[in-house]
Amino acid sequence: MELRQLEHFVAVAEELHFTRAAARVHVVQSSLSSSIGALERELGARLFTRTNRRVELTEAGRALLPSARRALAAAESGRDAVAGVRGLLRGRLTIGAIQMLGVLDLPALLARYRRRHPGVTLRLRHAGAPALARETAAGRLDLAFVDHATGDARLTEHPLGGDRLVLAVPRTDPLAARGAIRLADPALAARDFVEYRADSALRAQIDAACAAAGLRRRVAAEVDTIQYLVELVGHGLGVSLLPPQALRNTADRIAAVPTDPPLHRDLVAVTLAGRPLPPAVNALLALLPDQ
Repeated sequence: MELRQLEHFVAVAEELHFTRAAARVHVVQSSLSSSIGALERELGARLFTRTNRRVELTEAGRALLPSARRALAAAESGRDAVAGVRGLLRGRLTIGAIQMLGVLDLPALLARYRRRHPGVTLRLRHAGAPALARETAAGRLDLAFVDHATGDARLTEHPLGGDRLVLAVPRTDPLAARGAIRLADPALAARDFVEYRADSALRAQIDAACAAAGLRRRVAAEVDTIQYLVELVGHGLGVSLLPPQALRNTADRIAAVPTDPPLHRDLVAVTLAGRPLPPAVNALLALLPDQ
């Protein structure tokens, strides 16, 4: 069983399409099919069922997939470790991040990292903090930037600092003239709110703070992206509690009103605990503030 065969197998298993898998691993489809066939003969089992319309993993294929991924990851880690000893970072760095980091300019950080380590290919995935923490703990992400302390013993947390949420209101709303707004203020209970996705750490923090203040929000809309949420506030659909960085370049349409009590959000980077980090991950951590 060769690593090349396992790479071909994982590509087909993830794409469930031989043509797309062949393009992904840069071989012609006939060579990919031959590689999979040789692997199946060696294992004595069919790994895929194939028809004119679809490709599916067999029970044997599903059993092989986790081990194949681990073998490829171990081989990549070994290559990266040797390259690190030689002072040359290479390989792939898979990063997760929430949509709005605030205190960290992630595009600038990644550009700086790439200039220093051009041999490393970066892959960035956006999702909610709970999902990113799970993916990091499972080893599918090398590092993730999230907006809460996870408390997961499988993860090591690297603090990044924090910011203070603000109430975003349309410029035409009377609340825009306030120097601050109490969460218990009846004027807030009378407003429609537009909210970020319910499975996010940001939403959980806001829900807890409002419940503690006795504020029952009237939710008019719930969206999956911070950018779209800001646009809804700007068009007068409702108000929202947001990181202040989300409101950059919107001062002509939206006012940012501080809350009382303040709503603070802590930001952390998380990595897998209990084993040495790959050199490519350590190089990124070294570029973070106060690391």
